[in-house]
Amino acid sequence: MVQNNFLNYIIKSAKTFQYFLGVLMLVSLLVLVTVQVILRYFLNLPLMGIEELLLFPTIWLYMIGAANASEERSHIEVDIVETFLNNFYVKGILKIIKSLLTVIVGIILCFWFFDFFQYSLQTWKLSALLSIPLFFAESALFIGVSLMTFYSIFDFIYDVRMFKKNAKSYTKAGDKK
Repeated sequence: MVQNNFLNYIIKSAKTFQYFLGVLMLVSLLVLVTVQVILRYFLNLPLMGIEELLLFPTIWLYMIGAANASEERSHIEVDIVETFLNNFYVKGILKIIKSLLTVIVGIILCFWFFDFFQYSLQTWKLSALLSIPLFFAESALFIGVSLMTFYSIFDFIYDVRMFKKNAKSYTKAGDKK
């Protein structure tokens, strides 16, 4: 029971973090675009570098949005095979395989983006116009993929549990009793 409460706390904390960060990035993006429009089109005073500033919240918003889709299980899927199958047992196995492959690819991407994260931290590259460290934009890749992998692991566990729960109601042929 203690482990389950701790796990729920971690999941809730990750969700809160990503929602807060997503709202913060969305608001900053809207403010920057609004300032740019007002300055450029109404006051005829274009502000240099605002497009470069827009890069940072945009990248964060993409990655947090992808993590949010992963958490809600609303990411794009191609279920062509499942559409033509009537066998619930085989559908369950395919769902588990799909979840497992997602976890494996996520873990591989986490390692790659962690290396990139370290490289970005060590080199401390700067943006061309405003000399803002690109680390702040590039770190979004590692954090976003880490969150997606985190949620994918729970999706895999959920799919295995649901398969085990429903497997008792299937016959060897895979049809429901």
